[in-house]
This record gives sequence, structure tokens and C-alpha cells, in this order.
Amino acid sequence: MVMEPFLLGAAASEMLKAFSKVVDKASKEKKTYADKLESATGNEIFKYILLINIAALEGYIAQTRIQAQQSFSLSRIMAIVGFFLLAIAIGISIFSTFSGNVNLNAVYLSSIAGMLTEFIAGVFFYLYNKALQQINLFHDKLVTMQQVSMSFLATSMVTDEAKRDQAKMELANKLIQQNK
Repeated sequence: MVMEPFLLGAAASEMLKAFSKVVDKASKEKKTYADKLESATGNEIFKYILLINIAALEGYIAQTRIQAQQSFSLSRIMAIVGFFLLAIAIGISIFSTFSGNVNLNAVYLSSIAGMLTEFIAGVFFYLYNKALQQINLFHDKLVTMQQVSMSFLATSMVTDEAKRDQAKMELANKLIQQNK
């Protein structure tokens, strides 16, 4: 679900459109690489598997960025609404005090509504923070995938077959050791 552009602002709306294009592009690349993987042989298999993973990760990052932007926008809107509810409650309270009205039920109701709205905004900001942490995690994984991809491609360029196989074995062992 993409938030309506009038709730986000022009810059955020354009950013969401750009991220949506990245998601679509990553999905198409993943499909293209999967099709090429079916007919791949030898070193091409590693290359296409890694390219599929990188395309999928790029799509996940873009989706997480969309969610983070939406979460931040919603948090900001809720914080503004809560502030206005609290400001109205304070204004009514001051006006009621000066006019001598002792019945402050509307003030209490507005204050409670404002505080509740601010609490909800705080929860949304917390979720935004979690989305940012997820983006950072995905980014780290993408960097790792790119390093692995470059390593496998570099080892496949070694002309001596024995050295190439030995380099691939060392690389595979290091990857296995990292995941323990």
C-alpha cells in the first residue's frame, strides 16, 4: 500500500515513485537472471545465482525504503495532529478559566485525545526506526553479496585450472566459516 501523495508531500511522493521503479527493475532483473540460469553452465551458474540474490536484495531494500518513508510521513502527521489537539485543549482550558466556566470535560477529552495521538505518533516513530535498521541490515548484506560475486568472478578469470580450483575452494571455505 502506497500512501496518497497529498499526505506525503511532493519530494516524498517522487521518492516513493523512484523506489517503486527500483522494485520493479529488480524483479525484472531477477526473472531475467533466473531464465539465463536455466541454460548456464560452469562458472556462469555462480554468476547468475549471485546476480539473482543481488537483484532480490536490491528489491527488498527499495521496499523497505518505501515502508520507512511511509512510516515517517505517517508519524509526522500523527505528531502534528496530536500537537494541535493538545494546543486546542490548552487553549480551551485557558479560555474556560478566564470565562469562569468550571465544567472542563471538553478540555479533559481534548487533552486525552492529544496525548493518545502523541503516543501513537511515538509508536510510529519507533516502527520507522526499526525500518531504518532493516535497511541497514539489507545494505550490509548487499555489500557482502557484491564482494562474494566479485571474488567468484575474479577466481574464474585465473587461467591455471589447478590454481583456479584451489582459489574457489579457499573462497568457499572462508564463506562457510563466516556463516558459522
